[in-house]
Amino acid sequence: MPLDRHGSHIIDEGECRTLLRLAGASGRVGRLAINGEVAPFVIPVNFSVYDETILVRLRPGFAAHHLDGTTVTFEIDHVEPYSKEGWSVEVEGPARLMTYEEVARLGRNIPRPIVMNPGVRVFSIRPERISGRSIRHDHEGGSRPPSTSWPNRLRENQSASLADHADE
Repeated sequence: MPLDRHGSHIIDEGECRTLLRLAGASGRVGRLAINGEVAPFVIPVNFSVYDETILVRLRPGFAAHHLDGTTVTFEIDHVEPYSKEGWSVEVEGPARLMTYEEVARLGRNIPRPIVMNPGVRVFSIRPERISGRSIRHDHEGGSRPPSTSWPNRLRENQSASLADHADE
């Protein structure tokens, strides 16, 4: 894996997409950044990934009002606190409000919120640029992709989730 100027390993696009799918299937929280008038507006969001598209679910408000048709940045990451190893994936692309018919066709693929009163607006983000970095302190010089250290129970959840929808 090549290194960037800070010594982080550059994750290729295929591995970034794998990490996005794994994180989405495991119920992780990502961060959505929208350009604000003075500074970026960043919010934590539940998300899922379906057909290479990131799906987020929002309540009415500033973010939902400003999202449709806007290019946004979406980010997920993971850090192991004791080993100081981790990774980060960043996606840029246009967000689009999905119609009720499109949301209905998604079925169980829509994000599963953890808040008590989830939003009803579902937005899709079609990645136009994907980049990722990982930090590893591997003294053996190996170049294992970050997804290989994903817990097996989460891989099984993703496989089951994908199998549920294979006949759609």
